[in-house]
Amino acid sequence: MKSHSFFRTLKGKAALFVLALSFIGVLTLAGVAMKTTRSMQEEFQNEKVRLIDDFVMGTLTPIMLAGHGDMMSEVMNNYKGIQGLEKIEIVRVNGIEAFADGETMNKVNGILGEKRFSRRLKSPRQAVPPDDPHFANALGTGGKVVYTRQTDNGKMVEMLFPIINMEACHGCHGADHRIRGVLLSTFTMTKEDKHLINDMLLLSVIGFIVMLATSFGALIFFNTMVANRITGIIRQVNGIVRDNRFDARIPLGSSDELDELSIAFNHFIASVELYRQAEEQEKERLEATVLERTKELREKNDFIEADLMVARRIQQKLLPEKFPENPNILFHSAYLPCLHLGGDYYDVFEMPNGHMGVFIADASGHGSSAALIVAIVKSLLSTIGMDIGSPSYVVQRISKILSRLTPDDSFCTLFYAVLNTKTGWMAYSLAGHPPPVVVNRHTGVVRLLEPNGGLVGIFDFDRFDDSVFKFEPGDRLFAYTDGITEAANKNRELFGGRRLISVLEETRGLEAAPAIEAVLAAMKSHTGDEPLTDDVALLVMDYQSNGKIA
Repeated sequence: MKSHSFFRTLKGKAALFVLALSFIGVLTLAGVAMKTTRSMQEEFQNEKVRLIDDFVMGTLTPIMLAGHGDMMSEVMNNYKGIQGLEKIEIVRVNGIEAFADGETMNKVNGILGEKRFSRRLKSPRQAVPPDDPHFANALGTGGKVVYTRQTDNGKMVEMLFPIINMEACHGCHGADHRIRGVLLSTFTMTKEDKHLINDMLLLSVIGFIVMLATSFGALIFFNTMVANRITGIIRQVNGIVRDNRFDARIPLGSSDELDELSIAFNHFIASVELYRQAEEQEKERLEATVLERTKELREKNDFIEADLMVARRIQQKLLPEKFPENPNILFHSAYLPCLHLGGDYYDVFEMPNGHMGVFIADASGHGSSAALIVAIVKSLLSTIGMDIGSPSYVVQRISKILSRLTPDDSFCTLFYAVLNTKTGWMAYSLAGHPPPVVVNRHTGVVRLLEPNGGLVGIFDFDRFDDSVFKFEPGDRLFAYTDGITEAANKNRELFGGRRLISVLEETRGLEAAPAIEAVLAAMKSHTGDEPLTDDVALLVMDYQSNGKIA
């Protein structure tokens, strides 16, 4: 991963460029050296070919045509002093060295009839192998053949020059009339030639070293003057951002493009610092504004809280502090508002001729609006319901007045009953309210009161009816608002009427206060940590119950 990231930097790219340039330079210099060496070798070879060609055509051939064959050996011996010449001799067409066995000399003496030519004879020598392909090529074509051989002393240039017969045959050449012989010569490069080639190679190596040093010098210069300075600028900018030092500046060096870049960064950092200062001032201003508004809201909230606490105490005063005493009847209640102010209300009051009024209501909404409706209902009940024997008439009067005083979307539900405490007969109006539950504490029989009216306060022309109910000894009336049955847990499951009746059946042997506590505990167990979403009011009446039921 590090190597990949390095070659993405300027230093890495510059190093790659130098490597590529060096590689190309090596290939170029090697190609030039090889081409030059080859050219020098070819020039050396061509020069020696011309030299031998001139020797054959200008010296040997005229001597042979003039009939001075005995001079050829001496001429060739003198020619051996040429620089680079390793070997030069004339061989017959069978590859045997000429003049070695005296065959030609004997033929000439025989033709002349006298022993004109004589010399010391040597043992015949096979100068060229009979199967040599180059020799066969020279004999077959009659043209010169030039080739190289690798020897212990290096490469040697060998040349075969056929000497063509240009005069009438006089019988001294045997079967071969066309070619008199073949000049065999071998040349090697002189020390001067080799030194020249070596000097050329040395110059190539020196050129490569100079080029490589120049490239790496350029790389070092680039890294020092460009890449390192850019890296320094980046490091300083990152340090400024990391340490949040926007008042710092990048130092300047030489007046070049990188200094221009540093100046641009300094301008940018200065702009950021000005923006940050303005932002900090705006933040402080906003914080001060928020603190001021928060203080105002807190003061207003404290005022509202205090006002709500006063209103709550006033509303609690509307609820009965104690219930009327009667030897046949015992009342108990509980009230849990979901806010400071609640929309539930209940009351029990004495009426003439041994009668007693029982009332529970639930206003729509929550908070102050519901509390206001409850206050209106309380006031109307106090003025209308005391001397009236028909509950439905009272409910109808309350609904008519409430519909005129409240908005169209405001209403309430209520249960109003007039109980004869001596006989146990009760007349009631159940207007849109959850039906109260009657559980006999002796037998466990459960009965529900029947609804007989709609919502209160919707229309001023609504009519409501009366119903009657006869209490038996041991009966317990449980009137409540829908806040308890509609209490939900985190899964949106309601507490419900069936669960309420089940708890009432289980607690029928308890007195009223413990029974109410058991109902509230069951509701709390169902809802868990979920808050109440509606007010809860409970009113319990035990009829002719002598204490705890066994």
